[in-house]
Amino acid sequence: MPQNPAWELIEPYLVNTGLYHIPDPTYGRYITPRYPPHTEILDDTNIISKYRRVFLPPYKSFKNLHQAYDTTQIIYSENVNLTLQEVEEGVKRGGRWICYSTWEYKDEPQGGWEEGGKGLGKDMILCHVGLGDYGLRYTPHLHHFLKAGFRVIIPDLPSQDLANGREQRKVFLCGASMGGWTVLYYLLKYPPTEFASEVASQGSQADSPLPEEGHGKGYDNLERARKDEKVRIHVSGAYVICPMVEVSKESIPPKIVQQIGRAISYVAGPLPFVQGVRGRVSDDPRVEADFEADPLCYHGKLRIATGLAAVEAMSELEKRAEEIDVPIKLIHGNKDRATSHHGTIKLFDRLPNPDKQLQIFDDYEHVMLKVGIDQADDEKRQRVLADWRAWLLERC
Repeated sequence: MPQNPAWELIEPYLVNTGLYHIPDPTYGRYITPRYPPHTEILDDTNIISKYRRVFLPPYKSFKNLHQAYDTTQIIYSENVNLTLQEVEEGVKRGGRWICYSTWEYKDEPQGGWEEGGKGLGKDMILCHVGLGDYGLRYTPHLHHFLKAGFRVIIPDLPSQDLANGREQRKVFLCGASMGGWTVLYYLLKYPPTEFASEVASQGSQADSPLPEEGHGKGYDNLERARKDEKVRIHVSGAYVICPMVEVSKESIPPKIVQQIGRAISYVAGPLPFVQGVRGRVSDDPRVEADFEADPLCYHGKLRIATGLAAVEAMSELEKRAEEIDVPIKLIHGNKDRATSHHGTIKLFDRLPNPDKQLQIFDDYEHVMLKVGIDQADDEKRQRVLADWRAWLLERC
């Protein structure tokens, strides 16, 4: 939630020195009431929705932040109802948790399952979307997949254990924008297994030590080799929408601004600094207005550290594209002013799996699933949803 910019600069130093403890690591978002347009599906008695969170070891239990960021160890998990008491209890457990929600029809929907219910017994994991956004903003599109039988899982991050140790469902990963990058990097980082019990048994185990500086893979050559990571559920396919692979020229800050940002990043990383992609995701002003009206979205400028991390993330993915080897479809709009479809084309050419598809949608901007005001205005969204579901069902 909004804070004083000066406090945002000072707070990390006070926390690191132990002079200040953050009372709510979500800064109020955990207990903020749901955005009204999303309550329709939340209140639908035909749909079972559950919220759950898993806890990672607190930062102080690691030698450095790189180890803390890289961990996948789960020390505790529980169902949640998004209450203030849960925030307080979560802080006592170290204050480092990841929430996710699951959505599925309680019984066969009225009129029967669409597409013959081919999605029954399958999971679609939808990773969070863009900068300042969050997964539940995709609730207007969930029915399209639930009615075909899919269970939809919306995590804040895809790295936690989603297995229950009893069954292995066919799993598909999906994501848009930064969520698209998350899907792609997840696929190259973790080794798959067909056995849910193996995933569950490793969930609470500590990660193996990171390699010595400069002798590993990935970021700063400090990541483990893929074979040394804990296993993850086998992914049957990935549908990726306008991934954050390359920034469009319209959203790249001037070079002098980039240089200033890098120069002061070591002392002012949390500083809100540039506009980022704001105002460039759609030519429909209603999209930006809806974003501004949602209290759970981040409405400030892009922070220096976040922007530099995004640049590093895209660079890292570009280096390792050949390691993404699953059935995959990439889609992008050729009018995208936030992420470049040219970057997606270059990435696609390097993917090794024979079951790969690329589609560039003509005259689409970054928000490819804009909810229309009438049937004609909604046609572009329906076209993407139909293609998305059809691609998944072909692989069920």
